[in-house]
Amino acid sequence: MSVVSSVLIPIIKLWLRSQVEHIETLEIEIAGKSRQILSGDIPKARVIGAKAKYQGLSVTHIDCCAEAIHLNIGQILRGDTLRLLNSIRVTMDVKLSPEDLQSCLKSPIFLEAIASDIPEVQTDQEIHDLLQTLVQKLGDQFTLHELAIADGGAKCRGEFAIAAT
Repeated sequence: MSVVSSVLIPIIKLWLRSQVEHIETLEIEIAGKSRQILSGDIPKARVIGAKAKYQGLSVTHIDCCAEAIHLNIGQILRGDTLRLLNSIRVTMDVKLSPEDLQSCLKSPIFLEAIASDIPEVQTDQEIHDLLQTLVQKLGDQFTLHELAIADGGAKCRGEFAIAAT
C-alpha cells in the first residue's frame, strides 16, 4: 500500500478539498492490494472529515464508505480527469452541531430543496419534521436509516447513489 499511500491518497485528498469550501480534517482509507487499486478497482474506500462546509452546508463530522469502486486510474495517470466508471452506493454518517444545523437550514441549497421560505424551527421536533420533509423530497436519491435530533443538533445515517461519470 506504500504506492497508494504516497501517490493516490494525496491526489484524492487534493480533489476532495477542491470540492468543499472548507474542511478542517480529512482522512482517507483505501482497502485492497496496490496492484488492484492502481488498476482502478478499489474494493472499499472510506472518507472521514470534520468541520466541513459544502455549498453552504456545514457539517461537524462526516464518515462515508463505498465499495466496489471502479475509476479510470490509467487515464488519470495520463492527465485525464477522475471519472467513476460505474455507479456506487455510499453509506454516510453525519453529525451536525446546533450551530451547523442552523447554518444548513439557512443555506441556499437547503432552501431550494425544501422551500423558498421555511418557518423558524427551534425545537427538536420541528427540526426532525423539517429534515423528514427534506428526505421525502429527495425520494429514492437518499435512503434514511437513522435520524436523531437532540439539543438542536442532528445525527443522520443513510445511503445514497453516485452515478458513473
